[in-house]
Amino acid sequence: MRTLFRILTMSVAATVLASAPLRAPAQNEPGRWQVSLKCGAFFPGQGTMRDQATGEWWYAGIDLDPGFRYRPDNGTIRFGVDFDFRATEGRTVFTIPVLAKVTWPISTASETARLYGGLGVGSYFMNSRYSGAVVKPGAQFIAGIELGPKLFIEASYDWVSAFYDDEGNALRADGIKVAVGVRF
Repeated sequence: MRTLFRILTMSVAATVLASAPLRAPAQNEPGRWQVSLKCGAFFPGQGTMRDQATGEWWYAGIDLDPGFRYRPDNGTIRFGVDFDFRATEGRTVFTIPVLAKVTWPISTASETARLYGGLGVGSYFMNSRYSGAVVKPGAQFIAGIELGPKLFIEASYDWVSAFYDDEGNALRADGIKVAVGVRF
């Protein structure tokens, strides 16, 4: 728990410092590219994968909003790459999801703190303690709160298809992510 507090504290501090000198971009302006950087913690939900790397993992991600004019049900299309990792016993255990995402506003634009939710689908590249180079399909369920034009807090749940590592262990890379982020 102490490590989690340290991870989240460092994430918040880095995000606030990184966003301080930036000017606020126009909200959801079509044709305008927007980049989001996130960092926080990943908590594997499945016992075997969690046991291979003990405790929470580090999490960093980047999302790109290319500013598409097409907005499904007023949603925003984004593309993202995350990196969930933990070093254990001389080996790095990680998952790298590469996803296409759609997020929808839940609250109105006039509210100070705006809620959003979304869904992402794509491929997960995984490396367990006993095997590497595993690729499986997966999905990400997203919930977040925008604290202003630049800062946000996001939680997500990754659902990933099961696989067997080289030792014959049945593994799932499912888990919960909690992150603080900044949009440029």
